[in-house]
Amino acid sequence: MAYKVLFLSDISRAPFTSVADRMLVRGLSQKGVEITVLTPRPSPETIEIEREGVKVEYLPLEKKISLKGIRRLRELLKEGNFDLLHCTYSKAVTNGLIAARGMKVKSVAYYGSLSLHWHDPSAWLAFLNPRIDKIICPSDAVEAHIKKQLPAKRRDRTVRIYRGYDPSWLEGIEPVGRGSLGVSEDEFLICTVGNLRKVKGVQYLIKAVGYLPADMPVKVLLVGSGTDSVETRRLTEETGRPEWFILQGHVPLSPAYVAPCDLYIQPSLSEGLGRAISEAMCLAKPVIVTDGGGAKEFFAGGDNGFVVKKGSPEAIADAIVHCYKNRNSLSLIGIKARESMMTTFNFKHTVSKTYDVYRELLG
Repeated sequence: MAYKVLFLSDISRAPFTSVADRMLVRGLSQKGVEITVLTPRPSPETIEIEREGVKVEYLPLEKKISLKGIRRLRELLKEGNFDLLHCTYSKAVTNGLIAARGMKVKSVAYYGSLSLHWHDPSAWLAFLNPRIDKIICPSDAVEAHIKKQLPAKRRDRTVRIYRGYDPSWLEGIEPVGRGSLGVSEDEFLICTVGNLRKVKGVQYLIKAVGYLPADMPVKVLLVGSGTDSVETRRLTEETGRPEWFILQGHVPLSPAYVAPCDLYIQPSLSEGLGRAISEAMCLAKPVIVTDGGGAKEFFAGGDNGFVVKKGSPEAIADAIVHCYKNRNSLSLIGIKARESMMTTFNFKHTVSKTYDVYRELLG
């Protein structure tokens, strides 16, 4: 008998923001799971999944507790006679668990960062709720963090499943031309992708530029909401080298901007694992990450990327100089990074291990 799963995920977001969840849905469906996706709104990607035979319901959950959303969720749970509720974001968890009250339905939640804390009362309505049977974590770092937030008797409810990717997902992306960015072929182009939030550590990458040799032909491309802000411009000017920066801001397809770069850097203070890092590795880019959180797990082997101390502009600068001086060997490191995404961090493992969680809970 097939497992019946109601899967709450915002797969209607930008194509590469939601690709991992869309592919997980496809993979589980192919394994025989009778899966219904609940997502806020239609998009070309959700319509494509519907055409493939996956049932999709549309319901925006705009509040942590939405009475309208809870009523509709409860109707769906009753009508569909679901075995399991799988939620991938906070509002889905709070509304889903309330809707499922009194029903014999198992619950799984995905949590992807290190920002969950036991002293936050709202956390007990969502990811620390005792009604959650299993919490899926995308890295060892996230799992260790969540175990610390849970009561001792519930620490066996976590499981680490790497959030896998596949290089084939990025095939056909047209790279942005270096010329259109104002970058010549002999300049060393560095890229980072991330919204301008303190945890993303963009400020440390900007400061690192001030430690680079003045004669190094470097350009730094900043991509993401807020990277073209007045605050960012001020930080670049403080380096004395504002002309070294390209402040791109938000773009609809960030991998197209990663594709032409020579080096990708994720200077985050904390990363659960890192979607943009996965994309860069799939594109066979050499990558520098910090030791803050789970991103370092990508490079545990030591030959497919670089790990530096978090919050240290000097350490980032040293790594950039090393990569520039050894730029002829960077392509091999990028190839090994891509191979990691095809093996250890491949989405097929994500599908298989998620299915194992369902089987463990449902028998």
